[in-house]
Amino acid sequence: MIERRKILNAIVALGASTALPRRGSALQHIPGGVRQPPRRPVVLRSAALAVTLDKDDGLPFQFDFGSASLPGEDVGQPIQAILCQLTPRRYTTVTLRQPQIVQSSASVSFRFQLAWDGARAADVVLRYTIHGASLVLTLEQVKEYAGFELIELAMPNLVTAREREADAWMAQGRNGGSFVHLADAKPYRLEDDENFGRISTQLPMGAVGTRQLGCLMEVSAFMDGTETSIVDIEAERRAYIGTIQVHRVHGGRCYNMNDGGDPVCGDANTPNLLVEQPSRCRFDFYAVEDPKVPWFPAAALLRAMTPFSPTNYFNDKLLYLIGGKSKTEAVPRTTFAQSRELIRDIARLSDYAPQVAFISGWVYDGQDTGYPSEDVVNASLGTYEELMSLMSDSRTLNANVSVNVNYDDAYKSSPLFNLDFIAREPNGAVWKSRAWDGEDSYIVGMAKFVAGGWAGRRIDYTMSRYRLHDAILIDALSWFTIRNDWDPKHPASGYKNLVDGKWVVLDEFRGRGVEVVSENFRYPMLGKLALSVNGPEPRPCPFGGAQIPLTAIIYRRSTIFGGSGDGVLRPQESLFWNSRPGLWFDHKTDRREITDFYFLVALPFGKVHALEVESYRAKVGLRELRLKGNAGIAMDPGSRAYEVKWNGATIARNDSTTCPLDENRIAFYSLAGGRLRYPLPVGWSPRSITARRLTTSGHADFPVTLDSGEIVVDAPAREPVVVYASVAAIPMVEK
Repeated sequence: MIERRKILNAIVALGASTALPRRGSALQHIPGGVRQPPRRPVVLRSAALAVTLDKDDGLPFQFDFGSASLPGEDVGQPIQAILCQLTPRRYTTVTLRQPQIVQSSASVSFRFQLAWDGARAADVVLRYTIHGASLVLTLEQVKEYAGFELIELAMPNLVTAREREADAWMAQGRNGGSFVHLADAKPYRLEDDENFGRISTQLPMGAVGTRQLGCLMEVSAFMDGTETSIVDIEAERRAYIGTIQVHRVHGGRCYNMNDGGDPVCGDANTPNLLVEQPSRCRFDFYAVEDPKVPWFPAAALLRAMTPFSPTNYFNDKLLYLIGGKSKTEAVPRTTFAQSRELIRDIARLSDYAPQVAFISGWVYDGQDTGYPSEDVVNASLGTYEELMSLMSDSRTLNANVSVNVNYDDAYKSSPLFNLDFIAREPNGAVWKSRAWDGEDSYIVGMAKFVAGGWAGRRIDYTMSRYRLHDAILIDALSWFTIRNDWDPKHPASGYKNLVDGKWVVLDEFRGRGVEVVSENFRYPMLGKLALSVNGPEPRPCPFGGAQIPLTAIIYRRSTIFGGSGDGVLRPQESLFWNSRPGLWFDHKTDRREITDFYFLVALPFGKVHALEVESYRAKVGLRELRLKGNAGIAMDPGSRAYEVKWNGATIARNDSTTCPLDENRIAFYSLAGGRLRYPLPVGWSPRSITARRLTTSGHADFPVTLDSGEIVVDAPAREPVVVYASVAAIPMVEK
């Protein structure tokens, strides 16, 4: 969405926390054999699963599920921990061995004592808890001794799939999802994300398995790393899933502060920020039912555990942003008066579909100026009174006009600007970012912004002065769910800034009847944020396999996300990958581009996006998602061909739409024009139906015929036609 948020908060590691390369790229051949059975095993059992662990290093050796099994850690690589000595400031990596063990019927705990040069530095407990076919791994009871701090534990290999096993495979959740059979795979470890390191921000999962048995891993601690890699050991490819458990943010690394300069490194005074969320990941084992799609049960398992969306308000809305003005622009792109015309045109062209329009650049000198103040309306767009009139009058068009704001960035043009709520860089300096649209940005420390009362006062003022209802767009809020603040007076990890900052902002608006929309989809916002205008973009499998629709399956009931948001019309991609972007419009936008998006993407998306996926299949020239309720989405990845079915009828196909708006209206739309057909709904009288062509001037009569129980419309290219059950179904404003 917001075009410029792409180079932010990148993490550059100093020193390795795992035995694998810290940065990604193709892996070299790794020598070594297969881990031998433990001399001192300990076994956890449930009715479904048996887990054999090694008392000497606390790592799993084998998982048995029925008659099938998967290896655990398989090369004898022990857990490694990074420790910090505070005076003088130094970091080192140590190996965890010979733990004390406490076992119960459902769990086993490994207590490790970590030492540095003979001095006791920290104690940690790793607990494995079994329940049914699930195993949960947690980091607990961390005790740091005077002069030392624990940074993280690395366990990149907790479950393994080996090429020697029949149809061994791996799936991972980045960039929409991908899958590969090990026999076809290339050895690879994903690079550190330039913004978040090893954190998998969108879907922190991996899955491995064989023809018989699969294992799903979800890393549910927001700042822990998700490891999915394929290595070559003695000419055999092996797939690994594991995690990096982060206790503190490493103060000795260097971080890109998004100021256009070099990364900023910590020094002897940089705090190792306490994360404050216990490390946790879960492993779920299941029998593979179809070897062609062995990952599908993993997607279904994870979907069943994801929270529901906090609201269904956005499900049927045509949501978009109106480009107002940037400080660097000589004239506005869209004034309030022009916004009024745009919203009216969209209402007429969509048959008064519900709209949510967010106006940008509406304060001070335009987009990205003035915050956190919102008291001055940008005079180049119009007056405060004109803005309020626009908001009020648009309700008669079934449109909710709201605003696009920003809570992450603050500007000195604001009378409320205060260094006390600005975050600090690792070296303690004030965190100055960059000029997005002509004015330098300073990064807000969200936890202290809330704790100091600034956030509450801002929300109260905005709600009182602008009388918002139902929705607001807060730019960047979800993009940076994890953002650290190294302020020595108010240190806050990304988790603390999320929970004590951003989540509070969401809850405060929700308590006032307003749902927050934000920029990019992030895993920590599940159940908190209903819609992100950008989201996971499907990309080729980095391991040489195939794209698979993991995010499209798992998050259907949890959130709406928007793909690239670059404005390029991609009906096939949007509908199959379950993404509905929030596009930018202005008063010059060709209205046909708007109707293209609404009728080809937004309208059919609204019918199927939340339906549960019952099955998936892929073969040459076809990918198909079968959905609950006699619905489905199919596409040919080699062309633009696609088809969407809902309630047994085709509602979208190959750049054309024949989709009900409601029980009394059916929309017909074609990019190229042509004859379109849709079954006459039960209860519709053939003698009562009527049709209208939708224009910016209003409705125009249009011929419609019936043939063999189907409605037939000869649709003009890029001109919407609606067929009504009767004249009574035409929107009142057009009668």
